[in-house]
Amino acid sequence: MAIVAVILNHLNESLLPSGFIGVDVFFVISGYVITRSLERKEPAHSRGAFLAAFYRRRIQRLVPALAVCVVVTALLTCLVVPDPADSLWTGLLALAGGSNLFLFDQATDYFGSSGLLNTFTQTWYLGVDYQFYLIFPLAVWQLGLGRDGAAGRRRFRLGMAVLAALSFLLFLHRRELDPSAAFFLPGPRVWELAVGCLMASPWQGQRLNPAQARAGDWVAWGALSALVGVTLLPQDQGPIPLLVSVAATCALITTLRRESSLGRILTWPPVLRLGLISYSLYLWHWSVIALSRWTVGIHAWSVPVQLLLILGLAEASYRWIETPFGSKPWTADNRRSILIGFGLNAAAAALLLLISDGLGSTLYAGERPATLSEQRQKQRIAGTAITGSDCLVNRKKRLNRRQIAAQFEVCSAAPPSGSGAEARTLFVVGDSHAAALIPLAADLHQSGLGITLLTKAGCPFPATAHGHLDPGCARFQRNVAKQIRAVGRPGDAVLIAGYQLSHLGSGLEASRDGFLDRSGEPVRGSADKTALYTEALGAFSAKAEAAGLQVILIGAGPRLIGRDTCLPEWFRPARWNEICLEALRVEAIDASRMNAQLRQALPAGVRFIDPMRWICPKGCSLADMRKLLADDDHLTDTAVRQLKRPLLDLLSPGETPAPESAANRAD
Repeated sequence: MAIVAVILNHLNESLLPSGFIGVDVFFVISGYVITRSLERKEPAHSRGAFLAAFYRRRIQRLVPALAVCVVVTALLTCLVVPDPADSLWTGLLALAGGSNLFLFDQATDYFGSSGLLNTFTQTWYLGVDYQFYLIFPLAVWQLGLGRDGAAGRRRFRLGMAVLAALSFLLFLHRRELDPSAAFFLPGPRVWELAVGCLMASPWQGQRLNPAQARAGDWVAWGALSALVGVTLLPQDQGPIPLLVSVAATCALITTLRRESSLGRILTWPPVLRLGLISYSLYLWHWSVIALSRWTVGIHAWSVPVQLLLILGLAEASYRWIETPFGSKPWTADNRRSILIGFGLNAAAAALLLLISDGLGSTLYAGERPATLSEQRQKQRIAGTAITGSDCLVNRKKRLNRRQIAAQFEVCSAAPPSGSGAEARTLFVVGDSHAAALIPLAADLHQSGLGITLLTKAGCPFPATAHGHLDPGCARFQRNVAKQIRAVGRPGDAVLIAGYQLSHLGSGLEASRDGFLDRSGEPVRGSADKTALYTEALGAFSAKAEAAGLQVILIGAGPRLIGRDTCLPEWFRPARWNEICLEALRVEAIDASRMNAQLRQALPAGVRFIDPMRWICPKGCSLADMRKLLADDDHLTDTAVRQLKRPLLDLLSPGETPAPESAANRAD
């Protein structure tokens, strides 16, 4: 039944806000089932034979259905996703059991648009499973489960209890410091699998007296009620719902009897069938839901069709892939069967590599828009070492001051020869939105400016007074500020760009509460965040001005959450445009308000560019978003080059002329 909760949550989270907890139930059941399976098997005569038999069974159970799902979903993804790179790499690494590590490294938000639109996000669960079962059989063999009788079982339980305790402590620690690590990484997740292993007790199945049976039945019903209850809770309720779900699963495992009323319900043939096809259901439900988000959407009228498609694909996968490929050994030699499994995976991976290396983009069935991966390729200044890959630091990477100084040298380009001794340098700093300015910086470099660009994803510049939720962010930007003051010369300029609508916004899907207050708590509310940020701007600009440096801030630019699913295409319902047009209008109003708020609070000496007035002087249409945005919020090279004129005007004496539009004349 856990798979039903997961599917309902993924179809519409308002149906079961915490239905994703069903995955935690999977972990517990997985540990239980695999341990019971090992206890029932005949002891192997050697460790090598035991490991070979174990891995052969896991490969036959998991690989064929996963490989088919990945290949089919990848091809369909290329048809309807204009920039399929992230999805394809997730699917590719899922074949190797590493998609959870990739999603963590990419800072994917499982509950945000980056996770919802990736057609292989669901495979993170298999990554944790694979990584656990890579080392689990070694522990089983060393501890003697299944071959040393009662002593082996005691050692195994003690080992699993210690593992569960350590993993749970790690989960609590990582949940506070880095929730995505607690979600995606195996260390903070292993405790659930280990708890399931502990539930596989040798006394299960013993006969109970009537009083014990009745008590057990009541416990089972209570456990099921608790599981249903936690799925109905809102998200972000702390670790308690998770603990309740794990405890309730353990209670069901130990008390559920086939002959009880609940047992008869759960062994009803249709329910049993759901359990049999649950692995394929888990694989295919996300493919259908994610691809629906890219095409027809998920509506009341579409859900019955989507559910039937999910069930049909899962049934087909179980009947024609899982059953024939997993029911008996492929060869008499377990090692040879393992090699066959590796070969199947390798063939699927080769196909994904082929389509991810350019071929996939040619399969797109619509009018292809600008894409972030293509724009990242344009983030380079010819003849220099400045590229988006080298000068945009991953948000999870932490650099000390010495490393930042070394990176500063790599990401600096002197003025071109012939620019004169008085040639100036422009320092470009901020987050990934500052890195998106590289095409503009390349034009300015050709015009005679020196360029230094060093940015950090998800990290606004300058650092605010009380730090950032990510301690590496505040430290990075403070060191960048020191480095600018150390190497900057009078007449140089600092250009600051960032995702202002997110860092300074509030109450929006993509807003972030990263700034901390005096007590170390996240600051919420746009006005409070803007006040804290402009205070930091004032402190930085005062020191910069004392060194003869000019400071320029770029405000909030155009944004459209869900841009790729809003662009008109033949495979999307036309009525979606009305919703998207309204979203575009609201985003433009939010950006204008944000820029007015920033302009009003701007410290003396900081110059300001409102990108909305140069990129969308008469308002932007959905069609414009096809070429002005590379994703929901990053500007394309076409858009950033429209900021060249106001930037050059600020870098030279005189007032800034405004673009000709009624809005600017009114201002």
